[in-house]
Amino acid sequence: MTSARDHVADADGSQPPSPLTLALLVGALTFNTALCFLNTNVMGVNDTMVMGSEVLLVATALYLGLGRNVAPYIVLAVFMSYAAMLMAMRPLLDPKAVRDFLIPIAFYLLGQSCRDPRLADRAALISGLIVVAFGLFEFLALDVYVKYFNIIKYYVARGTVAPSDVKADTGALFASGMRPDARTLLPFLGPHRASSVFLEPISTGNFGAIIYIWCLNRKEMNKRWLTMATGIGAIILSDSRFGANVCIVATLAWLLAPRTPRFVWLAAPFFVLAGLAIYGFTSAEVSWQNNFSGRLLWTARLVTSLSPSAVWGLSPDKPFLSDSGYAYSLNQIGLIGAIGFWSLFIFTPERSRRAWRFKVCVATYICLLMLVSDSVYSIKTAALLWFLTGTSDAAPDAAEAELTAEPVGARPHYLAAGTV
Repeated sequence: MTSARDHVADADGSQPPSPLTLALLVGALTFNTALCFLNTNVMGVNDTMVMGSEVLLVATALYLGLGRNVAPYIVLAVFMSYAAMLMAMRPLLDPKAVRDFLIPIAFYLLGQSCRDPRLADRAALISGLIVVAFGLFEFLALDVYVKYFNIIKYYVARGTVAPSDVKADTGALFASGMRPDARTLLPFLGPHRASSVFLEPISTGNFGAIIYIWCLNRKEMNKRWLTMATGIGAIILSDSRFGANVCIVATLAWLLAPRTPRFVWLAAPFFVLAGLAIYGFTSAEVSWQNNFSGRLLWTARLVTSLSPSAVWGLSPDKPFLSDSGYAYSLNQIGLIGAIGFWSLFIFTPERSRRAWRFKVCVATYICLLMLVSDSVYSIKTAALLWFLTGTSDAAPDAAEAELTAEPVGARPHYLAAGTV
């Protein structure tokens, strides 16, 4: 019997090899870990090696994801033209801005070309097991872990952290590797927050939320509960308050998705951005605390600190905006670019109602994440997220897949003529 996967092949009948696709996703997940090991035990690394690794991963994803359909080439051409225009209008050549937005395009196209949710299930499970295994290794044998993976030394070598910013109280871990106040999830585990393969706990928690969202939308997946357990385990090990809250809010969004029109999600991040601007300009609050209200105040301050030229993506200045994805996005590609990219994401068609529910959950995750971080652009978690999104959009509805899997002669006469 011919499989449903064969019947949903694209026009040229080709799909990226599954082992190569899985290897690429695992590589995006773990290449920083490999470079950290290299820097700690073999030789020094630098930012050029990090950027080169990312370029190789993104280029491979594009190579595998681009087929004979002309639409992706048009999207790439428009994006590159817009990026070239911005760089021509400001005295700054910033390849990072191009890289940030090529990641979602490349891995979304890769997911669309694979369009097999079973392969995405395997990618989620394998990635989850790797993250939890490394997280437990770090948590249970920290001295051995930092002997081979000196995280802060790696971030200094790649230029992300200045030597003067290294804190003695976190040792070889990243600055957020120890919770300065009480742990939120399972307090008896102590202040240590597992960084796992991501080398910092924030991405570990974000990864856990992504896995949870995927499992929420894949009720028929094999080993669903094991996969979901890896996501929840990543959230607990990293003591990610954000990840736990995303799981709750995304579940509510999933329940409401069939009743919310598309334009609501199109407007959502810009509604939040407008609220942040109003809050930043009108609030008289000056004290800041490490909680949700404090982070909200801080991101509002960052948004309102942008100059008019920065709002349109034309400022040559590159201030520290990593604590606000909204401010960072405006400074990188401007308001017009942000509207364009978000519109493309929301209005890209899906082949099933379930895919729309997953897209709503992803939109919820992105809108919340940009309140506190620009890590939505980090390939460590973004590669899997956008691969899952592309696969979800391209995968046929379950009922349609069952029909295409049946021999034509076995179908009712009113379906056999190709009316489905």
